Amino acid sequence: MTTGRLGTIALGGAGAMMLVVGALHLIAPQMMMEAPAIELSSTNHYHVIRAAYGGAYLGIAMLFLLGLVNGRLRASSLLAVTVLFAGFAFGRLVSIVVDGLPVALYLGVLAFELVFAALAFIANRQES
Repeated sequence: MTTGRLGTIALGGAGAMMLVVGALHLIAPQMMMEAPAIELSSTNHYHVIRAAYGGAYLGIAMLFLLGLVNGRLRASSLLAVTVLFAGFAFGRLVSIVVDGLPVALYLGVLAFELVFAALAFIANRQES
């Protein structure tokens, strides 16, 4: 199996995106909830955002980034980018159809998710 540039871009880009977003949810949850106009007003709200977005996204980032440093994990890390980002994108597309357009920020996130899912899918096929 050769390691290609496309896979490196997919893993590095998706990993960096999740690392930044996860860290920001962990350390500044209310700031991250400003774009969707969600007011965190209880300990439970903060707990859910820090865990479900902060901690989980940091874990996902590590899963993606491990594929950059460990060749044996590369294919599974690329598969994880494909499946997770395609899943996020699918949920956003369903929401657009059912609920309408979100703020522009989330449309940009959707574009990144689609691009990284496609890059990871193509890279995994090329590298196997």
